[in-house]
Amino acid sequence: MIDYHMHSRLCRHGKGDIFEYVESAIAKGLQEIGFAEHIPIPGLDDPTGRMIIDDWDVYVKDVFDARERYPEIKIAFGIEADYLPPFMNYIEKFIHDYPFDYIIGSVHFIDDWDFSNPEHRYRLEEFGLDYLHKRYYELLAEAAVSGLFDVIGHFDLPKRVGPVSMAKVSDKIDAALQAIHKQDLVLDINTSGLRKEPQEIYPGTEILKRARRLQIPVIMGSDAHSPKEVAADFEPTLILLKEIGYDHICRFENRERQLMKI
Repeated sequence: MIDYHMHSRLCRHGKGDIFEYVESAIAKGLQEIGFAEHIPIPGLDDPTGRMIIDDWDVYVKDVFDARERYPEIKIAFGIEADYLPPFMNYIEKFIHDYPFDYIIGSVHFIDDWDFSNPEHRYRLEEFGLDYLHKRYYELLAEAAVSGLFDVIGHFDLPKRVGPVSMAKVSDKIDAALQAIHKQDLVLDINTSGLRKEPQEIYPGTEILKRARRLQIPVIMGSDAHSPKEVAADFEPTLILLKEIGYDHICRFENRERQLMKI
């Protein structure tokens, strides 16, 4: 099994170093893992959301050192890069400057609101749930057609803040899924929602069924922020994937995708 969405202490809201995550994965019998730290963005005041630029070289060195230290497991070099319109020139250059195996594109900001950060939950009253969900899926569709990413992360993340009626956002969801399909991108099956407020994976079952009908491929990601969370809740999630009709997951190397049978 593969876990392609993990964060270490370097993101400043995680625990444990790269090597502890690798050892946890080996102990759990994983064949491959991938690290996807949040892209550092100088000038963005995000003290609990991403690593500082001074730690970037530490991240790169630790991932490549881990490859040498633990030859019994494959270790992919990834990144979780925001789709954040004011910073896209910087983000695009950063992505092209390093030999990533895969890039997860995610939306965490609506305008200037980091809605994914519980410390900023108070701004919900200012934006409202309807605007949050609708604007989120619009940005996700933009991210998909940007050509920068291989994977779209935690597709329905706003449900962590609060749900809205599917009828209100169904067209926005379908437009985002169509954009992902047309760009031949992959969905991050992210089990962290089971450990947080939604109490279900990202994306939820109904959206995942729509993705399957479009034959959108998937990766597995725990979104681990501590070594003990590596591959968390993978077993029931894989059962769900099979029930929906998925029989393969993806892996990446040098941004080339391969399918692996579940």
